[in-house]
Amino acid sequence: MFRFYKFFFAIAFLSLTHTAAALSLSIPKSLIDLAVAKKFPKEKLTITLDQPVTKFSKERQKIELCGTWTSKLPQRTGDFCVDTQPVWNKEKGDIEISKVHILKLTTADGRELSSAVSGTLNSTLLTLLDGTSVYHVPDMVGKRLDAIEIQESSFKLIF
Repeated sequence: MFRFYKFFFAIAFLSLTHTAAALSLSIPKSLIDLAVAKKFPKEKLTITLDQPVTKFSKERQKIELCGTWTSKLPQRTGDFCVDTQPVWNKEKGDIEISKVHILKLTTADGRELSSAVSGTLNSTLLTLLDGTSVYHVPDMVGKRLDAIEIQESSFKLIF
């Protein structure tokens, strides 16, 4: 009987301490960069996005994602940069980028983008990048996530 009370007291203590301090897990930027790189090149219609590079902003709680774009018709290339925000997809157990906002679209030769290419690039960037998984939380951790904090060189997942 004494063991039962000891066990009950230990469980009660653990649940109280668990609620007082949230459990967190830091995911290094290098791991996020590997996951992002595996998702590229991304292609839709005649546009290909490639060579992704990320930059984390702790102050703004955003991820800047830059890379190159290539258009087959007409043949053009250039660079892009977008601002994104990580969101939790509970069904998949993934951290995904969302709320994509275009920061920069340039051509490699410095020419102005035609309205057709610009329009296609705008819609392609938004649809191809929104929902891209940047990290899969291991199943043993579970599907509950309270918050995602962006640090300068990591994600801090708070459970």
